[in-house]
Amino acid sequence: MLARIASRITRLYGEEAFYRKVVRSLALHRRGEVRSDGLRLSFARTILQIEWCARDVHPWDRDLPPDQAERCSSLQCLYDTNAAIGRLFAGIPAVDTIELCVRRELSQPPLLAGAVDREDFGLDDYSSIGMKLRSLGLKFRMSDLRLEQISGE
Repeated sequence: MLARIASRITRLYGEEAFYRKVVRSLALHRRGEVRSDGLRLSFARTILQIEWCARDVHPWDRDLPPDQAERCSSLQCLYDTNAAIGRLFAGIPAVDTIELCVRRELSQPPLLAGAVDREDFGLDDYSSIGMKLRSLGLKFRMSDLRLEQISGE
């Protein structure tokens, strides 16, 4: 309980500190301007763009038949993506949106891609991880429970 309260206070402080820095940057009179007015903030949004490579199949699953190992790896990728999004939002309070791309290898087309808004992430009313990630705005294609590369990204 105490840890949750401390986490919330830290998050609020981080958001407030970020907002103050933006407002201070728009206060032009602080830079030697003659006029005492500054630019008035009407809107600010922070977007984190991030890309990573999916993990290989778990060592315990390496002895499975290739088709079954690929299914396990695909499911692991979906859960890893959900966990990473949650940790990024928790760890960087000023981020409003995360634009992400997940690839099997850097040189290959994405497996998952899209943008997730902070206010949408907390909703957890889904029966499957795939439905949750799709509802958040991520695009991916699965065939026979295996992630396939998506084109156009």
